Amino acid sequence: MKTQLTNKPLEQVTAAINALDLESVKVRAMDPELGEGWTREYAEGIERGYRTYLTMLAKYPDHAEDILLSKDVDEFWHTHILQTIKYTEDCEAVFGKYLHHAPHIGEITSADREKRVALAEKTRRLYQREFGNVQNYDAAWSGAPVKAENAAYSGAIRVENAAYSGAIRAENAAYSGAIRAENAAYSGAIRAENAAYSGAIKAENAAYSGAIRAENAAYSGAIRAENAAYSGAITALSNSGARAENAVIALQA
Repeated sequence: MKTQLTNKPLEQVTAAINALDLESVKVRAMDPELGEGWTREYAEGIERGYRTYLTMLAKYPDHAEDILLSKDVDEFWHTHILQTIKYTEDCEAVFGKYLHHAPHIGEITSADREKRVALAEKTRRLYQREFGNVQNYDAAWSGAPVKAENAAYSGAIRVENAAYSGAIRAENAAYSGAIRAENAAYSGAIRAENAAYSGAIKAENAAYSGAIRAENAAYSGAIRAENAAYSGAITALSNSGARAENAVIALQA
């Protein structure tokens, strides 16, 4: 089942994407405790990658479910989603509807990995169509500038640096701001099962709602080390150089 992303004209959607105020998302991502501890320069680069990703979704709606995004662009998306009122309003302003996020759930199988290799190649082709040479499309995908010291990774939309998310299937609507019981966040909402705490979330159960902790990561933006062997599967794409840990393309069709 293909998801119809929007009924709005492309020009209107791209203008709305460019007009988004994402300062609060960057501030959260820069927070060393509640966010990722990114520098402003890095956060602004990832912001560009996120806008590019949204633009690619709108530009290539028939492929939107297949476009991979980098781990840090995905993390920026998570941080945006956590600001539930703002995210809902931003989605309405851009697409005229809510943009769901559906991270991978469950075991990652060999079939999953094989599919991702194919999607990485598809993503690379779409970004290359938009941005031309490897350096340009790699930087667009990852949101990070290509640096000489990272040239070995250049041009690769590498499977091991792609997030296990980005699919926007309607039937797989993601947790867009809902607080899981085991990960109760300081987001202003208290789950019914925890109502006894009426406004106070016990410290031992509190999770910082802008950061996906390693122990709770559901493959939503990180590919486990045990799957890194698949990183060589698309090394033929390598010759532009985004940061190794973030080498991904920032647009999405």
